[in-house]
Parts: sequence; C-alpha cells; structure tokens
Amino acid sequence: MKVLTKKHSLFLITIVALLTIFSAPVLSADIGGKASLISNLTYADSELENNLAAELELEWFLPYDFPLDIQNRAVISLSEAEEDKFDLWFKKLYLREKFGPFNASIGRQPISWSYGALINPVDYSLGAENLEEESRAKFVDGLELYYPINWGSGLTFVASNLENQKEHKWALRGRTTFRGYDLSASYVNTPLEAEADLERYGLTAKGDLGPVGAYGAYGLWQSDQIDYDIYQLGTDYSYNFQAGSRLYLQAEYLRLEGLKGDISAFDLFNLESSTSDEENGSEGRNNLDFINTNLSYEIDEFSSIGIMTVSYLDDGSTLFIPNYSYLFGSNLLLELRGSIAAGSEGEVLGGDAKGLEINLSYTF
Repeated sequence: MKVLTKKHSLFLITIVALLTIFSAPVLSADIGGKASLISNLTYADSELENNLAAELELEWFLPYDFPLDIQNRAVISLSEAEEDKFDLWFKKLYLREKFGPFNASIGRQPISWSYGALINPVDYSLGAENLEEESRAKFVDGLELYYPINWGSGLTFVASNLENQKEHKWALRGRTTFRGYDLSASYVNTPLEAEADLERYGLTAKGDLGPVGAYGAYGLWQSDQIDYDIYQLGTDYSYNFQAGSRLYLQAEYLRLEGLKGDISAFDLFNLESSTSDEENGSEGRNNLDFINTNLSYEIDEFSSIGIMTVSYLDDGSTLFIPNYSYLFGSNLLLELRGSIAAGSEGEVLGGDAKGLEINLSYTF
C-alpha cells in the first residue's frame, strides 16, 4: 500500500517548516520547550560507565489567527554515547485540518493507542510507550484520518513510512464506549522484507469494577514465520490521603503463546523486532508468562517515589525499575530512574547490568 514515499514525506516536512518560519503571523508567536541534562550511569562487568547527554525541545506556539493548524516540536540533542553526537529531529511537525466529516493530520506526528497498560502489546508501533516511558517509535511520518461517530466513538485510519521499505505500514482502529467501558478493535499491517506482511489484530477493554480499575487486551500476530496469541489482564487502584498524598497500585498478567526457538534472546520491550530472532527451524513452541507491577507514592505535589517490576514466571528473573522525582518550584524537575536485573545471564530478564538515569530538566 503506497500513500507517501519517503522522499515525499521529507518534502512535506520541509514545506511545513518553511510555511511556519516565513509566514508573517509567526513573527508574533511564542517559543516554549524544555532543556534537559541527562546522565546515564551503567555498572556491568565490574566497570562503571557514565554517558552524558543534553537535550533541547522547542515548540513554536502560533497565534490564534494563523491560517494553518500546524503542530510542531523539535528536539536537538548532544550525546557522547552516540556515533553521531549531534542530532536534530522532530517529535511533531504536521498539518491538522478538517475535511468534511474527517479530522486529518499529515506529517511527523505522535501515534499511540494507550489504554493504561504498563506494556502495550496492541499499539500501532510496538514499544512506543512502555513502563511509563515513550520512545521514538511513537513519532511517525504519515497520515491519520479520524471519523467521529458520536461522543466516545470513532474510526481511525493510519498510514506511515517505514525505513528502507517501499510499501507503507497502515492500520484501522475502531473505538467506542459501552456501559462505562472503553472498547477498541484494531488491525495493523506491517510490510516485511522477503516474506508476507506481519498482520496484527488487537482488542482492548478498560473500565471500573467498583473501587478498582480493570483492563485487558488480546492480540493475534500472523505472518509466514509466526503465529502468536497474546493475552493481558490488569488492574489498578489509587487512594488519596487527607494530607494530600496519593498511593497508586497496578498489576498485570501478560501471556505470549506460540514463540518458536531459543527464547533467551527474546526482548519483551521490543516485541516486533524479537520476531526476527527466532530459530524458525525449531518445531518446539514456547509460552511466555509475565507479571508486571507498578507501585508509586505521590508524597506531595512536588515529589513522588515508586518502583516498577517485570517478572518472567518460568525462570523467576525480574527487572526492578525504581524511580523518584522532585519538582523545584514550578519549572525545574529532577528525575531518577534505575534498572536492576535479578537473574542469571542466560535468563530472559537476567544479567548483572545495573543502570541509573539522572535527568534534570527545565520547562520554559
């Protein structure tokens, strides 16, 4: 399926940028964003490494009388760990317009179908948002058409470019509400080199059962090489104390059925790429069971502390992700996020590597 070639996509982004920069009303626009200093500490094989990075996000807030609805956010980063130390990319640079009953957006834009899960197995781009962090996979060059049916219901069509691919990834998604539950059904078609397309079907449901929230998902992935069934069931609960603090608890069960070959190299956080690492000659199939949890405590409006865990039930290996944040005033934010693997080297979530990310950011 062809909608935009990569050349056309780059041309479109350039045109949008030029329209934004050289249009007269832009002269009165405001610029905002976020500046960050990031330190990534890694301890492995009895050695401690520290990689420093600086990042600047800029967004041009256009005046209300600007003739086009242009969403934009550029990211400039410097990192000593990367081969290309300087990087400039866009989180957002797209046109948003209404055509009859459709809401359309075209260009670089964030696309994610979040429903509150810690790990989302039915997202448009797998790994776009996992464990309360977003990745670059969330931001795609493409077209999105949304057709609203009524309040809380609508249909979405998405088509986007893939690197080094002539064909386009595309998807259809429907969403509605029924008796207080948020329901969705989706289909994602991803072209693969030298084999049939990867087809992913997804269903999600989310709502409240008395004082607790509940959600679930089912995914079916199919191609020439794989045939997976994915099941997820989760719950969450929050309690607000009179002093103003808040306790949040979340737990989910995730099961993947039908994996073939050696699972020691399986990457739960990059599921789509993990499919290509299987030993397809193996007749044996594996079922993988995970328990993911999130415990967080908002001490006050300025600080919070928490820990997330991902556990593989078959071998007991567990990944611990502690986190802490503190807001100095209204603009300066300190965030700490760790990563500690508990398990042997050959286990799915094992290894002796430990990491700590220190992020100091200022919003303006």
